Order: sequence, then C-alpha cells, then structure tokens
Amino acid sequence: MKKTSAVLVAVLGLVCFLMAGNMPCAAADTAAAGISNETDIKQIEIQIGDAVFIADLLWEDAPKTCRAIVGILPHESVTYHQFWSGEGLQVHDETLKTMAREHGLWPSPNFPDYGENPSIYGTPGEVGFYAVGNGIFLTYGKSRFFGPLDGAEATYIFAVIKQDLKKLYVLGKHIGRHGEQRFVIRAHKPK
Repeated sequence: MKKTSAVLVAVLGLVCFLMAGNMPCAAADTAAAGISNETDIKQIEIQIGDAVFIADLLWEDAPKTCRAIVGILPHESVTYHQFWSGEGLQVHDETLKTMAREHGLWPSPNFPDYGENPSIYGTPGEVGFYAVGNGIFLTYGKSRFFGPLDGAEATYIFAVIKQDLKKLYVLGKHIGRHGEQRFVIRAHKPK
C-alpha cells in the first residue's frame, strides 16, 4: 500500500509540474499527507509570522468556500491589518482571486450566497473569505466587514479558531502597529 501511495504522489507531482509550469500542486501535497478526500481535512493551520493557530473548518456551513480553500493548500502570502473593518487581518493575492472565480465565489447578481455562511460581523477567531475583494479575513477582535464604496459587505465564514484567542489579539494589534507578516495556511495533521 505504501508503495502504491508513493507512486501516486510521484505521478500527481509530475502531472502538476507539467501542467502548472513547474509549480507545486495542492493535490500532490494532499496525497502526500495521506488525505484521500478533501473533506477529510477537518482543521487548518494558520501561521502568521512564528505563531500557529488551529482552525476548525465549517464544512456544513460553508461547503463551497471550504472546498475552495482546501484546494489551494498549502498557501503562502502576507497578511496585514484591515483598513475598513476593525480588528482583523486580511490576505489578498492572485491565487485567492483565481480560486474565487474557479469555485463560484466571485460576486454575482446572487451575492451573497446564503449557502456559504455570510456575515457582515466578525467575532474573535472567525476566518472568512471576502468575495468582493477576493481575500481571507481573520478577525481577532470586533469587526464589521465594510468596503469603502458599498458599506457593509458579506464575508463567508468558513473556519473558526477556538484556542489562543488572546495570543491572536496581541498579534493582530502588533501587525496593526508594525506592518505585515508572513501568512501560511495548510492542512492540520493531528498528532
């Protein structure tokens, strides 16, 4: 069985290498982690700088958003403080923009998608996908998801951090005062 798994990982890696122009592929990473189905991933790790937080995925509340996020794991970017929405962090990049289009999270005339746990308020530890701006929002305190042109804008809450909220709060305030930090999101492998 291990030999078959190793072959599968190698084949997936080669296919991704050829299709993505030498870029690694989330499917190969998922297979290497021993995950056969994307919904097998129940938790994600969110690393900001040196701090690591574990978040539970909300598959029943936001299935399309969870599937989209799991499909890009592992993902590395930078996070910085929210400009309009209060006590939260945000991540925006081209990978998230492409992910939104490919998974139907792009705002449409039907926005917001009420099957994806939309909220205009964030509470500490909530992790959401902001479809209007194609970004991940991570709330560490009081937050109201707000854009400069349209006012309150729904964010799809897809995960929640339940532990180390005080550490998250201190880190959020630090980023607000001192600037961006490295951001990595990956599948959590329970020990």
